[in-house]
Amino acid sequence: MSAQAGPSKKRPVIVEEDATKLQFGEFADGEALTVMEVQLLLAATRNAPGAPKAPDNKVYKLTSEYVSEFSNAASDVVDSMRTALMAHTQFLNKFEVAQILYLRPESVEVAVALIPSLDRHMGQDDTTETLSQILEDVRGIARYGGRP
Repeated sequence: MSAQAGPSKKRPVIVEEDATKLQFGEFADGEALTVMEVQLLLAATRNAPGAPKAPDNKVYKLTSEYVSEFSNAASDVVDSMRTALMAHTQFLNKFEVAQILYLRPESVEVAVALIPSLDRHMGQDDTTETLSQILEDVRGIARYGGRP
């Protein structure tokens, strides 16, 4: 009796997810949103003409409460900050953009502590200075509500 091997099954490749290395697996092509932007999207979908009534479930209610509680800027300020940061897409990943928008770190050191992937900019004077200027611009927009 000979044992006949069945068709070989290939195991799916599992992509490692690690935000500190900017590896997001299946979400790599997705958009990174801030809490403020999620709040705007929820409001826009509720207020759209012909939109269905908001779901009556615990997850939706808790999400709405969370974004209302932790949203920390008006929509025009968020738009201004994102526009300013999108000028640096060769320098920042979209995940880093969303984190900087929400956290608004006070210094490069704090930014790297909160967003470890930014560590790649440390130790190089020109990139550290660029990151410092980006953080200052974002804080200025948040503080004064417009372009720095």
